[in-house]
Amino acid sequence: MEERYFYIEPWVARGLLAQSKKMKPAKHGIDSRVYLIGEYAVLSTSRIKLRNVATRDDDLAYFDELIETLMRLREQGVAAVPILGYCYDSDSADGTGYIFQPRAKGEELYDDEVMKHFKVWLRKRRNPFQRGRAVEYLLARTKAVEYLLARTKYVSEIPQEHFDKFIGDIIILNDNDVLIDFIGKSNFFYDASAGFQFIDLDSHTDYKYGLAEKYDSRELACVGGFAPCHFAADTTAFSRIALDEKALARLGKDELQQLARDNGIIFEKCKTAMLNNGCSREQLEDSLKLLKIFGV
Repeated sequence: MEERYFYIEPWVARGLLAQSKKMKPAKHGIDSRVYLIGEYAVLSTSRIKLRNVATRDDDLAYFDELIETLMRLREQGVAAVPILGYCYDSDSADGTGYIFQPRAKGEELYDDEVMKHFKVWLRKRRNPFQRGRAVEYLLARTKAVEYLLARTKYVSEIPQEHFDKFIGDIIILNDNDVLIDFIGKSNFFYDASAGFQFIDLDSHTDYKYGLAEKYDSRELACVGGFAPCHFAADTTAFSRIALDEKALARLGKDELQQLARDNGIIFEKCKTAMLNNGCSREQLEDSLKLLKIFGV
């Protein structure tokens, strides 16, 4: 196992790794497992040698540069959760190994495990009524409705200055070619004191790899910056994570009105934050041609 530790002592990382192997993961990703140990998070993955899904990084030069960039930005006040180091099997095809990070503060912006009951593409991945799971699914859905309403209300009450910082950080990360995954709402954490935080920043944008033209950071922020909102089924951008109309049919009239009202407040705070960070009204108008916000 090859080790590269930048901002963590080797003995600490090795101890965390030993502990993680005795634990069940707290979270599962498509190709990763997350183990939470005290103030640290240990991620197991099989793709350390891959950047942005398909770009080869066999000597990990891009990854090492990214690690240094994230820490530099963190020290400048950007709320990016840094990577402290990693270890991996250098002989494995795509880099099987472990990544060490500090734990983000607070909770996920939205828990994807709960929100899967309302997302179009997640609900279509399997039939929950197969193999006798109907009762379990319906009970989970009841709790999911309560979570959706309560969490959306909570996000709507986040102070405007935290939304301003969120959009400002998106722009800075974009300016430094750091790729933000806006599809997973659990890629953002929120804490009442720390504000919004960014996780899963393990790749650069395609521009860094010479695969695309340089984009305008504020234009991108005007699209991805609406991540705290729920999207309507007819949205063009983020259609995979739009709210599924059939799933929403479970909500009563008053619940739908509450959800739309609170989501509208979030939308207005995101929009105000974009303007406060120098995004133009034209950029906003262009982004809203691609986005349909639920209840707006």
